[in-house]
Amino acid sequence: MKNPVPLPRIGMRVIKTAVAVMVSYALFLPFGLTYREELGGVLGQMGPLYACIACIICTQSTLGQTFQQGISRLIGVIVGGALGTATLLLGTALENLWVKTLVLGAVCVAGVWICLLIKRPTACGMACILPCVILITGLTGATRYYYAAARIIETIVGLLIALGINAALPDHRPEGQRGECDMKVEVDNTTKKLCVIGDPVEHSKSPLIQNTMIRELGLDYLYLCQPVPRGKCKEWLDCAKFAGYAGFNATMPHKEELVPLMDELDADAALIGAVNTVCIRDGKAWGYNTDGEGFLRSLADEGIDPAGKHVLVLGAGGAAKAVCLKLAQAGAEVTVCNRTVDKAQAICDHDPAHLYPAGFDTATLYNKAQSCDVLVNCTSLGMAGTKGQFEDFSFLNGLKPGVPVVDLIYAPAETELLRRARQKGHKTVNGFGLLVNQAVLSLEHFTGTEINAAAMKKVLSGLL
Repeated sequence: MKNPVPLPRIGMRVIKTAVAVMVSYALFLPFGLTYREELGGVLGQMGPLYACIACIICTQSTLGQTFQQGISRLIGVIVGGALGTATLLLGTALENLWVKTLVLGAVCVAGVWICLLIKRPTACGMACILPCVILITGLTGATRYYYAAARIIETIVGLLIALGINAALPDHRPEGQRGECDMKVEVDNTTKKLCVIGDPVEHSKSPLIQNTMIRELGLDYLYLCQPVPRGKCKEWLDCAKFAGYAGFNATMPHKEELVPLMDELDADAALIGAVNTVCIRDGKAWGYNTDGEGFLRSLADEGIDPAGKHVLVLGAGGAAKAVCLKLAQAGAEVTVCNRTVDKAQAICDHDPAHLYPAGFDTATLYNKAQSCDVLVNCTSLGMAGTKGQFEDFSFLNGLKPGVPVVDLIYAPAETELLRRARQKGHKTVNGFGLLVNQAVLSLEHFTGTEINAAAMKKVLSGLL
């Protein structure tokens, strides 16, 4: 008979937590640090409890998440420790139970307010708990300061152990399941709706990326995924306006179909002839394209300035078109290599003074690589989930020393192209920076909020 209630599975995250707790506890024992007051000073107040708690809270499914949780917990301990020791300066006034009650409420409010002010909501718990513990235990004199210092040290030890355990033990979950716990969002009657459309679109990372940024910034938006069949953009746009959507992103095959449907186009959307971001304002549709500018920003993040340089671009699809036209606009000379030279020529016709078509055969790639200053792969060769791969990497031998190799692919994080380029000593850049920068630009258009892309990269690095 089949068990109607499925039994819980002991996964890697549980194992990591258990190992981290055991290591945390065992680390203090050889030194006799088990809250033995006779040791005096900070050592007399130190033990494994807060280190174990830090491990339980901080042991997440990725290093990035562990680091973010650990930093937030440490901030909470520092804020709570400072508030708790500061309130002890009230001295004998705290002997009055009603005064202590009011002080407890005040430090909790102050702890939460400070953590929210610095955009660390997950630090709020420790910012409240620690001053409460300090006040309620009734510690006096120098002991109260030793107590606060011991809690901070224990937390740091626990954080370091959690990071080490998470680095040592792998995550065996399928790639598509990672980051699911970060999709939680809050919705109320004022929440504005956003989404991504495509055909297909269920694989899109946009909801995870955008909802994570929305939550981090404290914005009242919700980002969804909406399948829209090819050729149905007009019907969808009417529905989006009627349903009160603030906007949406578009992926294949809708980017070009949306162009004539827009009431207004920004300069990049008009230049590239494709729309990937639509804002709905007062019943009108405003079309933007963030791909090209997102790519330039990702280069700038890596210290790469294309102005005056010769860039070799592989591929002539929609992404390549956005990249090539923005590179030319930024002052680069661009060679566009594609198996079908006519497609490369179609891109080059937009700016024949700066764009030059070429083939994709081994000899041509090697020849063009010899004179380039930056190489950019805009093909899907090497992408996770696809069978395509470069048949021959010998064109890398033609690159001058130090030439950066950029791949728009972000999954896997290191394609075979980037791996081989790195082995030859070249600087390599994957598509993560482009992914984040174009998403940041879209959210800025949707919300009118200026966003720190570098900060968002740190937040998202543990999810993708």
